[in-house]
Amino acid sequence: MNILKAINASFTKFWRWIKDTAWVQPLLIVGAIFAIIFSISKFTTWFGTMATGGSASYFTSFRASLENEGKDGIDTEADKLTTMIQKHSFADYGSYDEAQAAMADDIAIYGQKFFFIFVESDCDGCTKAEEAFKVLEDGWNTSTWSVDDGLPFRVHAIFSDEISTNDSTYELDDDQVAFYRYATKFYENDFWAQAAEQLEQAPYKENKNIDKTKYDDLAMGKADEWLTPSIFLVDFTKAAFEDGRFGISEVLFGFTSGDSDYTRASLLQDMWNHVPQTEGAKSPTNPFRAEYQG
Repeated sequence: MNILKAINASFTKFWRWIKDTAWVQPLLIVGAIFAIIFSISKFTTWFGTMATGGSASYFTSFRASLENEGKDGIDTEADKLTTMIQKHSFADYGSYDEAQAAMADDIAIYGQKFFFIFVESDCDGCTKAEEAFKVLEDGWNTSTWSVDDGLPFRVHAIFSDEISTNDSTYELDDDQVAFYRYATKFYENDFWAQAAEQLEQAPYKENKNIDKTKYDDLAMGKADEWLTPSIFLVDFTKAAFEDGRFGISEVLFGFTSGDSDYTRASLLQDMWNHVPQTEGAKSPTNPFRAEYQG
């Protein structure tokens, strides 16, 4: 009790000094105003994070943020990730060793192979994808979910409905959406066109008779037409290099097919195992391979 009384007395004296010292009061008021101003962006960011806490909350731990997305420059985590994918997917490397040397720093950050996903905080396909990815991750590289290359499970996700604190600084309705600004930026530097051309040549399109307009919408950067989730596979392994499917190499537009989490996880496993690791290896049940017979 004596300690509490001493603290109370000290505080009372301090408060009296503030009231009696005129020049201190304006400083405190100004300090309080600045504290409020600087806290606004933090609260906005926090609410933006909360906005991705819906049915696809699993993917938040893999999120590459769109915070501070701008029309020019590489501003965000999402920008840096996508720039890396574009840089190495379409570089003219003479050999895999040359590619490995050029990619060493980026691989250390992002991984040699990973799922790259556009997702929303709440959509039917996103819920199905979330559950399928959980099932796949839980049994990854075991007898349940065997992966040919033995690489670790990696996912990078971009939320198309993420709110950025600088959205309101743009005048046009479209530009006030961070994902639209992101999609436009990479449309203007031809990434989507390059990606669509490469993805359209993958066996999965023909094997599953995928509608060409989906690839056209991707190529044109029509973010408002893109299905969520859109799940890409980015593969910088030697097997992908030798098979001519290096970098961004597979895509699933939407994720509503399959009658269970298990069958959808199996599709993701096939997607990961899209190229053979040994010469002459075949997998006629894998729709991401040319010899598919389904």
